Amino acid sequence: MENSFRMSLFMPPISPIKDKATGRIVKNATLTPLRTVELNEVYKLVTANAKLAALTLDVRNAVQQGDDSVCRLLKQQTLPYVTPCGVFTRRRSDCIEETSGLVVVDVDHLESNEEAKKLRQLLFEDPYLYPALVFISPTGKGVKAFVPCAPGQSATDGIRWAMSYVHCMYDTDHRNSGKGVDTSGKDLVRSCFLCHDPEALIRTEKDEL
Repeated sequence: MENSFRMSLFMPPISPIKDKATGRIVKNATLTPLRTVELNEVYKLVTANAKLAALTLDVRNAVQQGDDSVCRLLKQQTLPYVTPCGVFTRRRSDCIEETSGLVVVDVDHLESNEEAKKLRQLLFEDPYLYPALVFISPTGKGVKAFVPCAPGQSATDGIRWAMSYVHCMYDTDHRNSGKGVDTSGKDLVRSCFLCHDPEALIRTEKDEL
């Protein structure tokens, strides 16, 4: 499997930052990418970037304190993110420059970090998904998997297939609303927050032997 999958890297915030007192927007959402990155660079950011490690710790501290609103704001306002489906000139589906051949599946609200670690390994070893990259989500209780599209498969169809497959194979224990596979977005510009996971798993040429 090649690791030259290309996508856009965006700096935060993913949504506008507003003044609490007045409701006035003090910082607009980032709509144009910082640059194009390859999968290997995403892996290095996730596993070895000290600033990202500190930002991830802030998010997980909010989770431990049970403050969901602070957790959500920290993710939206401080974490960088990528568009796994491809390279964009602007964060809009009609502004795609090239597709990456990848789609992202996001499993949220697991019971614990240990459950997330177990699922990370299960997804990585799945012969049908065969993900290029898998890492624990910002909260520590979810997993993000970058899954290659099948030959001739569109990114939109790939997203639907991957979500349905993970839901059927790994999501049977999560019937409660808000738990399990995040199906909130199936378009090309679906974004993925980056966070620190020193044990993230990436597919290499050796894996094909």
